[in-house]
Amino acid sequence: MDTDTPKDYFISYTHADQRWAEWLAWQLEEAGYHTRIQAWDFLAGSNFVLEMDTAARQATRTIAVLSPDYFASQFTPSEWAAAFKRDPTGKQGLLLPVRVRPCDVEGLLGQIVYIDLVDQDEATARATLLQGITHERRKPSSPPAFPSTRQASQSSERPTFPGALPAVWNIPYPRNPYFTGREELLRRLAASLRVGETVGIFQPHAVSGLGGVGKTQLALEYAYRYYQDYEVVLWTRADTQEALISGFVTFAALLQLPQQEERDQLKIVQAFKHWLMNNAGWLLLLDNADDLALVRDFLPPTGKGHTLLTTRAASMGRLAQRLEVDTLDVEPGALLLLRLTYRLAPDAPLEQAEASERTIALSITQELGGLPLALDQAGAYIEETHCSLVDYLQLYRTQRTDLLKARGGLVPDHPEPVATTWSLSFAQVQERSAAAADLLRVCAFLHPDAIPEEIITEGAAALGPELQAVAQNPLVLNQAIGVLLSYSLLKRQPEEHLLSMHRLVQAVLKDGMDASTYRQWAERVVQAVDQVLPEMEYRTYTRYERCLPHAQECAQLIEQEQLTTFAARRLLMHTGLYLREHARYAEAEAFYRHSLRIREQALGPDHSDVAYPLNNLGILYYEQGKYVEAEPLYQRALRTWEQALGPNHPRTQEVVRNYADLLRKMGRETEASELEARFPSSS
Repeated sequence: MDTDTPKDYFISYTHADQRWAEWLAWQLEEAGYHTRIQAWDFLAGSNFVLEMDTAARQATRTIAVLSPDYFASQFTPSEWAAAFKRDPTGKQGLLLPVRVRPCDVEGLLGQIVYIDLVDQDEATARATLLQGITHERRKPSSPPAFPSTRQASQSSERPTFPGALPAVWNIPYPRNPYFTGREELLRRLAASLRVGETVGIFQPHAVSGLGGVGKTQLALEYAYRYYQDYEVVLWTRADTQEALISGFVTFAALLQLPQQEERDQLKIVQAFKHWLMNNAGWLLLLDNADDLALVRDFLPPTGKGHTLLTTRAASMGRLAQRLEVDTLDVEPGALLLLRLTYRLAPDAPLEQAEASERTIALSITQELGGLPLALDQAGAYIEETHCSLVDYLQLYRTQRTDLLKARGGLVPDHPEPVATTWSLSFAQVQERSAAAADLLRVCAFLHPDAIPEEIITEGAAALGPELQAVAQNPLVLNQAIGVLLSYSLLKRQPEEHLLSMHRLVQAVLKDGMDASTYRQWAERVVQAVDQVLPEMEYRTYTRYERCLPHAQECAQLIEQEQLTTFAARRLLMHTGLYLREHARYAEAEAFYRHSLRIREQALGPDHSDVAYPLNNLGILYYEQGKYVEAEPLYQRALRTWEQALGPNHPRTQEVVRNYADLLRKMGRETEASELEARFPSSS
């Protein structure tokens, strides 16, 4: 081939879009143009960098094949930059972007009108391409036949059109037009699958996470976005053995395997597994594969395609490479909600929303913890009832239980609401391990993030017989935690010995309790957190910092349930001391006053224990220079301890010293001396 001949078009693309690049080159050459494309023109032994430079310089125009992979590549900018430099205004049309897969076209390329082939059939795509480069229709002299399956790309054969779905395709759900916020996960998944293909390692990949977090949607979007890489795309439920067998029998019929009429269905399963081992270019999607031991028996030991599972399991046991799907961050979650409720178009950015609606959408997303299923559920409710975002937020805060049970909209891929989705998991956990179920209940009453495991192990005596029996045995406790991890109901940071739980899991679990059960677990958790908080001193600061969010949650439980137990009173006092030591005075004051209030309620206003928060409040005001507010508190504490404990008791002497210091700060030296004379120190 004469590489020195000037070319009309140099086609810049990434490996992921090679089939598109070849299809474009074929169409252009059939229309009478000359092209230069890496797949056809860069010969073995040649210098890739020099070839690329020569191709870019000799071609009159450059076509950039746009896709998420194109923008993720660090090499493609240098390929189109030369053409952009020669024609920065685009008047000469030297740089022609052609979008072949959904992606946001931003930066310098975003300034140029691109040719869009996304979601077009072959005939339309060919016409769009030729019209885009010539402003008139140029029909090829002999149009290539539209193929039904993908063929190997060779310069002597017409490339197939990458925009057509594979001939064998049984995904039952349409593409989600509101898919939002998962671009990085999709790129990681695609790259990981390609790496395994490159190094010759066959291992399934698993999209793993909490129920309702969007695992199935991610797998579906991968299939729709990357279908061009496959000849066969197959989907089945994998939650039961019956579903898997039925799915594999269907696959055998779709592929017209000779064994498809066998009466023994297990022989059909084996035939399909054999097909997977001996054929390339397939994608197998196994949805809701929560029982990995069951799924393992249906997977071939090796293969030339890709297997993608969706599962709640957090541990793969070497079966699959795990990709964890977490909840959406606040801004992508708000964007999804605004798109679902038609406040924004499916491709519009968050910045285009009205400021007031954007603010409320962010608040709703925070309330729902960024869970895609909950956001979808909220969007369906808002759309069906035509209520405002503000009204929905108010409803959620007052009638959360009912809203989480309501599932509006036509959603065949996930018809169950949030409450049902997790209630089924809770029941399964209870059947497998009563201790795991109780551990879940404990975590539901704590702050959702960074739950110290010592609350379980050191506070076990307060947490009921099931947890008390397992908490002191690390092996058995790990087994209980493992049950919850298998449903992705908990996350664990093993090095830091921390657990975490989604706030909506907490809400659904607590909403399902009757009043007496709720109060029982609130009391247990308050007592457990109190037990793990030692006397407040410098060396215990780390423990207090780990437990502080959970002590704050306990304060809300104490208020809500009107708890007046010893554990409740002490927890409030100890937490207040820690906050005061760290100059968090407003928070400390709230804890002290709460402790004072329930002590007065439970013990009476003159009980000696009431003097503890009085004295500490006096110190708090003293340290802030609020001397007038401190004095009556010291006076009452002194009076209480003198009457209950006597004038020489260490507690009485402590408040005398505090009050005398206060008087001197206020310039009342005589009164301070008289006070000390009334209560002479015995030391």
